[in-house]
Amino acid sequence: MKLTHQQKLAALAYRFYQGASWEPKAEDYYTTSRADLEVYQVVSVENGVVRTRFTEGSDTVSEWPLDGFLTEGFGPKRVFIPPFIFDAYPSHQTQMTGEGQGNG
Repeated sequence: MKLTHQQKLAALAYRFYQGASWEPKAEDYYTTSRADLEVYQVVSVENGVVRTRFTEGSDTVSEWPLDGFLTEGFGPKRVFIPPFIFDAYPSHQTQMTGEGQGNG
């Protein structure tokens, strides 16, 4: 899964302009504040550990301490992608294939 440029911009605006906070939970998606379109998913949050995975071609699960997940090291660079962003700004692939649109 990759973000579109509009989705990335909307997620960054949600975090930095609107000042939205985030407490990670299973199935949440996030990106980074760097200039890429990568997406990560929270697999689980339990026993003080956040487990995440990169969504493009890897089943590897990384583990991070919950206490510093958003505040230490790389933590402040994580940017939550609220579900409404995927709905409000569909991917180009969906638009190009005509999914969800009448064909006649």
